[in-house]
Amino acid sequence: MALPAETSQFDHLAQQIVELNNAIALSQPRFRRQKKGLKEMEFLTLCYLRHRNSMNVGDIQKLLGVLPAQMSRIIRALENRENPYINCKINTMDKRKIDVVLTSAGQKAFESHQNNRVLFVQELVQKLAEDELDDLKRLVDRLTGIIVESSKTPINYTTVY
Repeated sequence: MALPAETSQFDHLAQQIVELNNAIALSQPRFRRQKKGLKEMEFLTLCYLRHRNSMNVGDIQKLLGVLPAQMSRIIRALENRENPYINCKINTMDKRKIDVVLTSAGQKAFESHQNNRVLFVQELVQKLAEDELDDLKRLVDRLTGIIVESSKTPINYTTVY
């Protein structure tokens, strides 16, 4: 059964957006390969933590959609740095939970990683004409609004600064 033309158009556009995101991420391997660079899930963990004073490991795991073993590796990688990006401690109310707090080194690592990403994208969009920039900004604002409206989390994690 053939899909309606509109569905096919949406599928194609969605695939292009995903591929654009992948292309941006893959165009910057030098940042990810640095010994002290952040992997994507580590970066996203820091992103969640910078919006809260403390989160427990289970809540972060659910937001990231990873398995417990994967979450353990992410936590270990962030905690076992020369200057740890996070601190972990047992929750005082529920001893079965581990609370995670972002350190100042973690905040700096997040900002550095984010700045590198922003600078890279900035180099790309500077090549667009002014009317293309206006269109892109309008569409990015609209898509961001839709994401925030449909988000299951109470905090807007799309905010960069």
